[in-house]
Amino acid sequence: MPSGSSISHKKMPAVKDKKYVNIAPLGEVLFAKSARAKRLSITIKPCGSIRVAVPARASHKKALAFLQSNIEWVHKGLARIRKQLAQHKATLSKSEIDTVSAKTILLNKLEELAEEFGFSYNRAAIRNQKTIWGSCSAKNNISLNINLIRLKNELIEYVILHELTHTKIKNHRQEFWLELAKCVDCPKKLDRLLRKHQLGL
Repeated sequence: MPSGSSISHKKMPAVKDKKYVNIAPLGEVLFAKSARAKRLSITIKPCGSIRVAVPARASHKKALAFLQSNIEWVHKGLARIRKQLAQHKATLSKSEIDTVSAKTILLNKLEELAEEFGFSYNRAAIRNQKTIWGSCSAKNNISLNINLIRLKNELIEYVILHELTHTKIKNHRQEFWLELAKCVDCPKKLDRLLRKHQLGL
């Protein structure tokens, strides 16, 4: 680990099999136990957050050591993310959306999030919709609004995970929000934030 790095544990809400650890200079890192994980792995999300997938039988100590042994790789990944975010902001400043690039980004993100959280869907399409950000049909076909590319990454991921959750639950009752909360922190808060952007379409 680079000189000057330190690890301190932060008390988090009681979320089963999830643990946040503050690792300087990386910041908060999520260590998530997963029954699907075959091995320890590190994921750097487009927003710059870091997640370590931990197999059910692996210890937290082993997961920390794994992250420390790959700290240089994480630093390089974060530098790459910062560069991509700068390019993304430059794209947002343009009046026209690069349709091909936007479709590629959104479809890749859909596939990555579905794999990360164990969802499956039938087909996916990117459309220029006027009134909705996304939808999931009865046959689990997912449609995403190309204008999502104009939003912050946390809202893009929220919309995608919202629609992926509909592959399991087709309504917006409490069961749906509890299921979505397994993937997204404070989903209803993000939903309210998203609604402020509706008129921007």
